[in-house]
Amino acid sequence: MKNLVIIGGAAPDKLSLPLSSYASIIAADSGYDTAKHLGITPDVVLGDFDSTLYREELLSSGYEPCPRDKDDTDAAMAIKASGDDFDLIGGGEGRIDHTLSLLVAFRTIAFPRVWYMRSDTLVSVSSHISFKAPANTDVSIIPLTSSVVTTTGLFWDIKDVRLSDTFISQSNRVMNEEVSIDVSDTVFLRFFPEEFRNVEIIC
Repeated sequence: MKNLVIIGGAAPDKLSLPLSSYASIIAADSGYDTAKHLGITPDVVLGDFDSTLYREELLSSGYEPCPRDKDDTDAAMAIKASGDDFDLIGGGEGRIDHTLSLLVAFRTIAFPRVWYMRSDTLVSVSSHISFKAPANTDVSIIPLTSSVVTTTGLFWDIKDVRLSDTFISQSNRVMNEEVSIDVSDTVFLRFFPEEFRNVEIIC
């Protein structure tokens, strides 16, 4: 079973997830605030507690903050604790250095399967994905390094095209309701959160 990681940064105001499908729910610092807002009770809370509004509550519950001066960010600590199979809530629309360090954590530790933010929902693809979605569903393909990508079922299909940090596939659209994407290195598929609710991942 995969884990759920909740970190600081802009998260959805509402989110319906099958919480019983997660082996463990891990919150990092102000990710605890997000968890409370979403009505989710974490199994573990990590971090130095310098940004949560509930520091005293966490301390009284027996949690001990880690030192503020450390090599890993709170988010990286939570990702390491989750293993290599997890979904992620939060981390969007915050400080640019936090966002960039989070992307580094993905590349050096593990990518989330699904990343839920307030304005974006991202799905990572390491080799292949097939999904169904209504026609005209907006999807962008965002590589973190360099990846050769082939798609079927989009308005602007590509074949063996190398995407990179200088060339992404932005605002493509679903044409045939069933889409197949193959990649040589991990990429993110970006969806509007309200449209992602109608996306069915096949494999």
